[in-house]
Amino acid sequence: MRFRKGISLLVATALGAVSCFSPSGTDRKTQALLDELDGYLALREAYAAKKQNQLDVYRNLAQATTDPARRYELEMVAAEEYFAFSFDSTQAYLKNCQALAAQMGDQERHNQAAIMLGHLYDKAGNYLEATQILYNQIDTSSLSPELKAEYYWTLYDYSKDMAGNSGMVERMSIPPAASFRTRLYQLLPPSSARYRALLRDQYIDEGKLEQADSISTVLVESVKPEDRDFAIHAFFESELANMKDDQASRMYWLVKSAECDLINAVRDYASLTMVAQLILPTDVDRSFRYLRIAQEDALSYNAKLRPWQISRFLMEVEDAYQERQVRARRSSQIWSILLAVLTVILSQVLYFLVVRSRKLTRVSKELEKSNRSLAMANATLNDLYRQISKADRVKEKYIVNFLQGLSSQISVIRTEDNRFRNLLKQGKADQLLKELSISGRSEKAREEFYETFDNTFLALYPDFVTRFNELLQEEAREVPPEGKLTTEQRVFALILLGVDDSKKIASMLDYSVSTIYNYKVAIKNACVGDRETFEERVKALGK
Repeated sequence: MRFRKGISLLVATALGAVSCFSPSGTDRKTQALLDELDGYLALREAYAAKKQNQLDVYRNLAQATTDPARRYELEMVAAEEYFAFSFDSTQAYLKNCQALAAQMGDQERHNQAAIMLGHLYDKAGNYLEATQILYNQIDTSSLSPELKAEYYWTLYDYSKDMAGNSGMVERMSIPPAASFRTRLYQLLPPSSARYRALLRDQYIDEGKLEQADSISTVLVESVKPEDRDFAIHAFFESELANMKDDQASRMYWLVKSAECDLINAVRDYASLTMVAQLILPTDVDRSFRYLRIAQEDALSYNAKLRPWQISRFLMEVEDAYQERQVRARRSSQIWSILLAVLTVILSQVLYFLVVRSRKLTRVSKELEKSNRSLAMANATLNDLYRQISKADRVKEKYIVNFLQGLSSQISVIRTEDNRFRNLLKQGKADQLLKELSISGRSEKAREEFYETFDNTFLALYPDFVTRFNELLQEEAREVPPEGKLTTEQRVFALILLGVDDSKKIASMLDYSVSTIYNYKVAIKNACVGDRETFEERVKALGK
């Protein structure tokens, strides 16, 4: 009886100790919001494809138009649509609009395109270029009232962005944002969204959070949840909630802002990154997934500001992951100690019972059976511990490879951008165009993706190539270099991982759908046994 009480007390103490190292989970309301956001993220590719189709329409219309004035209008619309989707495309359209305006001798249109280009450089973090355009290339005396309002609003937004990104290397001496408000109040209609946004910002600067919140509520309710401006207004609602220390509301508005960005296929955003930062202490895996998506979009957008902002957060993710690993190791140590103590106690119990029951054969057999069961349980626990340790090592290797890959991409992009900028400053446009045409940035990125995929997959399934070849006829078997997969093997590696849709496989491997289909057909035709069950047999290799 004493032994039973002692064991129960020991187990209860160990469980309490283990719980001390367990992170607190997210509350139900936040969990529901994040699950909802995951639903929108699952449709991210569909939203992007829809956006690309719309952009293709504008591009085709512009290319088919010969009238300079009409083409100018179409390309300005295209630039607006591309503004938050692709930095390079937006820049190209705006520069083309400047050329068209110069061709027509239309200074008003030239200024319109220049102001928008300066705004683009501001949002992308190209502050030197933004300053050169907005302060050195625009004659404010020739601007119409409408364009003058757009110009001062751009300067106001630029000043706010500069103040909010004080960590950037480029730091321009420009007037503070508040200095533009008086002029904008005179130029903007009081009922306009920008006029109200000015009031909101002014109230925030003056510490009048209730008045600022009232204006912000009006702005949010004036647009639909799927409108692009809703994401911006919702983001400011989250900022106000943070100032009032209302973290639940802050999370709600950040999620709504991120969902709106996803619906509109925006690639230059901040909301999803901030959601990842907020949930990092309670959900490291989800935070890492959100951050990876944000980094992919930022690199696809190809501006320098967002990748720089996200890269600063990568170290926090790595630290949080390492902290979780430390907690897991501590828990494992506690359970190991508990197992050792239990083993000692049970050994003593068994010895005591054997001494007292030496003359009872049946009891002796039962004790032996109990001892064998204990040994099997101990072996099972040790095997489980080894499997967990192996899984942790694979995951650690994967996250380190991913972080190193992101860091390497950022370094390469930064080096090329600096060289391109120097060529522009030196007036070597021809050389710049030549280098851009042979840079091969996308090809390098694709090869790096293949290498990372091959290494990660073969670390998880080291015997995949051998077992896959066993499913094929002798003449169809291929043995690639160590650590590599052939294209056909990558296709069926993805099928093993559960990605069996040809369109998704084509998107991930950067091939056409028809090419993926041909690879599948060729391999199935060379398989051993029924070709109709070949994919199911490949999936079984991972079990």
